[in-house]
Amino acid sequence: MLNKLIVITAIIFLGVSCAIGDSDGNKGNSHDNVGLGGDYLNPNTISSGYYPNFPWYSTGGSFYSQGYSEITFSPFREYYVTSGTPVVGGIISTPAQFDITQKTPSKIYYGTGQALPYSQYVSTVPSRINELWVRGATNWTQYVVSPVGTWLQLVAYAPVEGPTGFYEIVQTDTNTLKYKTYQFYSGYNTMNFNADQVGRHMLYFVVNNQPSNVVIVDVFAQAEPGSMVPSTSPAVSYVGPILTGSPQYNPQLTPGLASGDVSVTIKSNGMRGYDVYLDEVYIGKETSGDGSFSFSVIGNMYHDIRVFDGQFNYPKRIYFQSGVSKIINVEPGTAVYI
Repeated sequence: MLNKLIVITAIIFLGVSCAIGDSDGNKGNSHDNVGLGGDYLNPNTISSGYYPNFPWYSTGGSFYSQGYSEITFSPFREYYVTSGTPVVGGIISTPAQFDITQKTPSKIYYGTGQALPYSQYVSTVPSRINELWVRGATNWTQYVVSPVGTWLQLVAYAPVEGPTGFYEIVQTDTNTLKYKTYQFYSGYNTMNFNADQVGRHMLYFVVNNQPSNVVIVDVFAQAEPGSMVPSTSPAVSYVGPILTGSPQYNPQLTPGLASGDVSVTIKSNGMRGYDVYLDEVYIGKETSGDGSFSFSVIGNMYHDIRVFDGQFNYPKRIYFQSGVSKIINVEPGTAVYI
């Protein structure tokens, strides 16, 4: 049995490494790159948002015991709550049937941060397979960063009902494997998970000899308000998608207001006359002639930046530190993507 678990775990780890990349990405300096190529429907190659790079693959485990500021957790705030019923004697609470027709997510997010409208996701999946997600207020995701002691709601899809093996691999300075059998319903199931231990939690299930995808929950202690953020606080690495067509929201016909304490400049060597959107509001067009566009944002928070060149969208969610200027480099795509 142990050998079988090791083989399954190795296969799952291989899938995870493809989905979330590695820890050698950009280290969060003041320059960000948007518009690198990729397949829009392939969650392993692009990201429409961000994902933290924690030093999971490095030696030593001192970062496990550090406290992280609200900045680390705020992008994932919709996915966890601070109170709930403890899970006793198992990994998750007893699965219950879930009616998705009444609670359809707006978007789903892969481990890389790629967002995809749920309606588009279900239309592109040729046949339903075992799926596992963390359910948020409006979206679902396969990756979450949460404070220790919080509760998350999981949603699992199983094509067939029956006994289901649920696995949790916890990585800290040592690794542990937990396993328990539950009864899953055919279709959508929901259950609670208590993030009661600091570390990387990898969750997946097996039903009818078929494994689901892995959900990753990185659990950390939360720093006291006003305390210093540790020097190993995760950098944010981005890979930008290229999406054809006009923006998926209705832009304002006149430039919107963009003001704040952070100076932002978009630079492009290959694009001219592009439109810029801030938090889904059109704020202006590049008219400088040298490919640059400047504006300001309010600091100490995330903002959604989107560049549209008339054919492709280049979206990115970026955290802006108050008083620290930011340069965003955007280059045009070289291929057409669906």
